Amino acid sequence: MANYSFTSNKPLPEVENGHTFEMCNFTQLEPHTKIFEGITGLTFIKCNLTNCDVPEDAELIGSQNIHFEWCSNAHPWLAERGFVNCEENCSHVIDSDTVTIDGITVDTIYHYKNKGVT
Repeated sequence: MANYSFTSNKPLPEVENGHTFEMCNFTQLEPHTKIFEGITGLTFIKCNLTNCDVPEDAELIGSQNIHFEWCSNAHPWLAERGFVNCEENCSHVIDSDTVTIDGITVDTIYHYKNKGVT
């Protein structure tokens, strides 16, 4: 499985029209990142195309092609690598719990989820 995720670190391969990719990871940080602009007839078989906009005529066979905002609280490795650094109470919070001792709130535990985008 070839890994071309986060292309700022791993550039996409140069390919010609009609190329087929199988079981490759193209995940991008930003939703709707255009990949392989100007290349036609591409086929993606069982590839991870998270946050990728592929050419309009590309064929996707069993490939995941969703778009969302990443949360570094849900995925700490994103902050460790310098990609995303969310605040503790960021827009990705879906729920929270307070820890109360003797009637005094001593902590808040946040629960996070990446935000889907269209």
